[in-house]
Amino acid sequence: MRVLFIYKDVTLTEPLGVLYLAAALRRAGHETALALADRRSFAQDVQEFDADVLAYSVTTGYHQYYLELNRELRAALKKPVLSVFGGAHATFFPEFVEEEGVDVACRGEGEKAIVELVDRLARGDDYRSIPNLWVKENGVVHQNDVGPLVADLDALPFPARDILYDYDKYMRNVTMKHFFPMRGCPYLCTYCFNHKYNQLYRGKGKVLRWRSVDNVLAEIEDVRERYPLKFVRFLSDNFTNGKEWVADFADKYRRRVGLPFHCNVRANMVDEKVARDLARAGCVSVLLGIETGDDAVRNELLKRNMSRETIVAACRYLRENGVNVYASNMIGLPGETFEQALETLRLNQECRPAFAWSALFMPYPRTELTEYAVQHGYFDGDPNAVFRTFHDHSVLRFESETEERMLSNLHKLFGVMVEWPFLARLARPLCKLPPNPLYKLIFTLWYGYTNRRRIFPYPLGLDGFVAGVKRFLRKDKA
Repeated sequence: MRVLFIYKDVTLTEPLGVLYLAAALRRAGHETALALADRRSFAQDVQEFDADVLAYSVTTGYHQYYLELNRELRAALKKPVLSVFGGAHATFFPEFVEEEGVDVACRGEGEKAIVELVDRLARGDDYRSIPNLWVKENGVVHQNDVGPLVADLDALPFPARDILYDYDKYMRNVTMKHFFPMRGCPYLCTYCFNHKYNQLYRGKGKVLRWRSVDNVLAEIEDVRERYPLKFVRFLSDNFTNGKEWVADFADKYRRRVGLPFHCNVRANMVDEKVARDLARAGCVSVLLGIETGDDAVRNELLKRNMSRETIVAACRYLRENGVNVYASNMIGLPGETFEQALETLRLNQECRPAFAWSALFMPYPRTELTEYAVQHGYFDGDPNAVFRTFHDHSVLRFESETEERMLSNLHKLFGVMVEWPFLARLARPLCKLPPNPLYKLIFTLWYGYTNRRRIFPYPLGLDGFVAGVKRFLRKDKA
């Protein structure tokens, strides 16, 4: 069987979930390919592959785009195809399968489910009872519970990167590439999907699962042998959940790979030894969630369960070991005032990160914090209102237009005010001004500069820089 994965576009991060699924299908003997919808050749690529299955990985905010694209493709293809939708939106909105043109919605981990689906299709067998899948047939939806989580991540094939890199030469030549050393997160942060995901899989296996260090290093070595690789970025939610794993990794990574890398950490899992191990291995930067400076909001509303002192100490340990901190924060939380947001600014100034990032809170449906926002009248609950980006403005309701404007402006100026604390004295008058292109420009330039120089300092070269600029400006569209 022939399975074509459809993706809107790829900028700097490989769609590893899709590439894992493609690898699992390939191992089972099926043919797979990837088509990017922003390419001039997209329609021709789809026709030439002659797929039996169209597969999409969809997040909330992009779901309407993919629905329309799928309908257009099905109408243009010369033969009937099965349309399968997975990803976060299908996981938490499996009723999405009722939409026109959607045949199957896959919830949760998809490697086993998609292989079984395509295997049964190839044999002509009934596929309505496969775990993880909601299947629509003749207007009737067959709802199946999720199966067990993948227990042994080492048993999975490495992502099929070639279907991306052979198709997209720019992504092939980017010298920073991404890897998942672990899956799952045991924490209960209310703004994140993980707490709902864990409820979905309750009794279905261990939430937090690690690949062996040797397996992770083998994938990195394999990628380096075949493609340009100068900088490694680990995407798993919390790289420091297993301190013994980190220590073992530090010893072996430095010896076998020796490339600079970036990872995600949680402040209460970073002590002096962990910071030393990360630095010893070659870690140049980490993403660390501060989120908010208000203790009550952080621990009662967001359920982060960590103190201000813990966050400051973790940043100090990392900074003293030469690891740059990329601090992640949220502005415009449900019910947040401008004064509370200023407290977040002050905490970041105390932590002294290499870059302080702030996002406008986006109420992703069916997370606990979004349910709170709906219950208290801050959001109407419409999943179609969720923007594809949180760089512009919030969809929440605030006490006044002035409060909303000040929070939105602070979001744009946050990073430079953390870098140069004297600017924070001007926070109130600057943030009272109407939203303007200058603030957006400051946000964009500071984000770009700090990311390239401090957080992801991988070699780009003139050719890579020019290609990257063209990619973002033109997006390779017809």
